[in-house]
Amino acid sequence: MQYHGGDVYRNKDVRLDFSINTNPLGVPPKVLEAARGAVELLGRYPDPQQEELKKKIADVLVCEPDEVLVGNGASELFLDIVFTFMPKKIGVVTPSFGGYKYAAEACGADLIEYPLKEKSGYEIDDGISEMLDSGIDLLFLATPNNPTGRTIPLPLLERILKHCQRKNIIVVMDESFMDLCDKVDDYEDFFFKSTFDNVVRVSAFTKSFAMAGVRLGFLRAPKKITSQIARHQSEWNVSILAEKCGLAALDERDYLARSRAFLRGERGFVQSGLMGMGFMVFPGEADFLMIKTDFPLYDELLKKDILIRDLKDFDGLNGNYYRIAIKSRPDNMQLLAAVQEAVNAR
Repeated sequence: MQYHGGDVYRNKDVRLDFSINTNPLGVPPKVLEAARGAVELLGRYPDPQQEELKKKIADVLVCEPDEVLVGNGASELFLDIVFTFMPKKIGVVTPSFGGYKYAAEACGADLIEYPLKEKSGYEIDDGISEMLDSGIDLLFLATPNNPTGRTIPLPLLERILKHCQRKNIIVVMDESFMDLCDKVDDYEDFFFKSTFDNVVRVSAFTKSFAMAGVRLGFLRAPKKITSQIARHQSEWNVSILAEKCGLAALDERDYLARSRAFLRGERGFVQSGLMGMGFMVFPGEADFLMIKTDFPLYDELLKKDILIRDLKDFDGLNGNYYRIAIKSRPDNMQLLAAVQEAVNAR
């Protein structure tokens, strides 16, 4: 069984959920308005081609509509990709999102892991080249990575992608948290100037626009790749509710800029508070932080009806790691106060 953040269904008394990494500014007003309007359309089938949504995404990305596909969240798109290429060996770094392992198991591929090291802050390095030479057909690579929050330095990313291009390895870039990262413009400029024909970039409205319950993601890739993946997608895989919410979200570019500025301040606030209590906090660039401690933080906070993400099910980590989302200042203050109270009580 896969475990994820946001499990308020089995933790019904939770009053503060720091286990889910969605935009702390909440769902944009235009998206809420679009969702309410979509209720009137629930008797209508959605467009199976999603032409309007793909065109609007392409306009924002400055690419062609036939270089874009949409899906029921990034996780569905990962499955569409692996069932298109049916790789025999899939490479991942660990720790990373468990959905990559799930996709490998679903298509019957062997999983080849490259373990990141604590002493380097779980940052990816050139040592990954050994895995790239091991015969993998497809590589999942996230920036920022989940659960570490680290981005891949662009010079290193370029070396990895060129290596994969020489080896005919399909690279699936999971950019689900990139819109919330200060380096987003640098990465967009890098890919705009590049000519990689083996890269599939996957993003999620879920994280960027706090739309976890809607389930909407998209990918961009050269037409020769999207045309293959499209043949493996199910019909009507995006609901009319998700379509209308996605169209509205794409008008909220200022919202994303405000979100990044907000996270910059609150991430520093939470990090400073946790470090002041003696916790090891790994430097992250997304809307969450990974920490290490022998203190039973998950259990102690759950007693106070606060949910964080225990990372014990992530390959490459043990039971001493936790992921904490960045929320509003009042919520972050409540979290830090609860942590301090729990520490003092020990």
